[in-house]
Amino acid sequence: MRWLAAISLLLIGSRLSAADPKFRLVEKGGAPVAIEVAGLPADLLAQFAKLPADDSAWARVLSVYVGKHAQAGQPAVSGTYQVQKDVLRFTPQFPLRAGLAYYAEVFLPAASRDSAPSRYEHVFELPASPKGEPPRVTTVYPSAATLPENQLRFYLHFATPMARGEAYEHLTLLKADGRPVLRPFLEIGEELWDTSGTRLTLFIDPGRIKRGLSPREEHGPVLEAGGKYTLVITKGWHDAAGQALADDFRKTFTAGPPVETAIDHKAWKIASPTSRSSDPLVVAFPQPLDRALALRAITVAGPDGKPLAGDVTLGKDERSWQFTADQPWMAGKYELVIDTTLEDLAGNRIGRPFEVDQFDRIDRQGQPEYVRLPFVIGPAR
Repeated sequence: MRWLAAISLLLIGSRLSAADPKFRLVEKGGAPVAIEVAGLPADLLAQFAKLPADDSAWARVLSVYVGKHAQAGQPAVSGTYQVQKDVLRFTPQFPLRAGLAYYAEVFLPAASRDSAPSRYEHVFELPASPKGEPPRVTTVYPSAATLPENQLRFYLHFATPMARGEAYEHLTLLKADGRPVLRPFLEIGEELWDTSGTRLTLFIDPGRIKRGLSPREEHGPVLEAGGKYTLVITKGWHDAAGQALADDFRKTFTAGPPVETAIDHKAWKIASPTSRSSDPLVVAFPQPLDRALALRAITVAGPDGKPLAGDVTLGKDERSWQFTADQPWMAGKYELVIDTTLEDLAGNRIGRPFEVDQFDRIDRQGQPEYVRLPFVIGPAR
């Protein structure tokens, strides 16, 4: 193989140090995040430093497996590689889990016809995390009991940070008769967790939502208006400390008609507080909005054009937005500033519906990054 020949040439005249390569666990914030190997030939490291982080040649030199040794046919832990100064670093795709053992193996081909390949190994046994609050599902959004037929995503919230790589083993969508819907979710290798590890974004397969795409033509839509469905999060899903969900969690909902029009922000109803008060500003929507996006995509600009500091909450079924400013309101002209990446439950945006095909007449000019809704804070009565 070409990579073997290249590495063999590099190793001719380049010897390992007297000591064997040194394996090291890299920690960040007290948690293991990567595995490093020092003591490899400098010429070898220089050659690998030129490779992309996900090139398959890396794994032929350094491989990591779950367990104290590698079983025949066992896949290696997936991740990316890089050279940092004089060490080779492997960063796993999913965080290393407390309480498990990891077997790391370095393989160096023969440097010449008269020498043998070299293999070095090391086992890392990670201590189990102290047991704290057991994992549980706190809530699932959207919160409404009726969701559109073209519902795009769910947000799953947990009480504690969860383990990565287990999500799709513990997620099922059931029909009213108890039969599971075939492959309803878009299974993403890089599971979509927030930085805290307590919120997972779960997408319904867009190919089953948009008309004319082969997944929908072959398997039909995931949700059908009038049908009743249950999203099941099954027990056994581990958190980052290795504890498992003790019970299933279920969210039952009915599918309503699809929502296929762009968000009309001009139809929003703004209820303004009066000046000198600390009452909240309340904005009501004709249709529910995506919760995570609504919490960060809508802001308030004061009379000076600068954003106001305050707290944002959403109302029942994510059909209203409430802003409580840090300081009492002053009389004047304000603006609601809306990032056009804001979406409703079906993925429709301001000026752009989700369900668009080549036969639709759409504005192909660039959409603005923000739109604004003016409102006035009147004097105190």
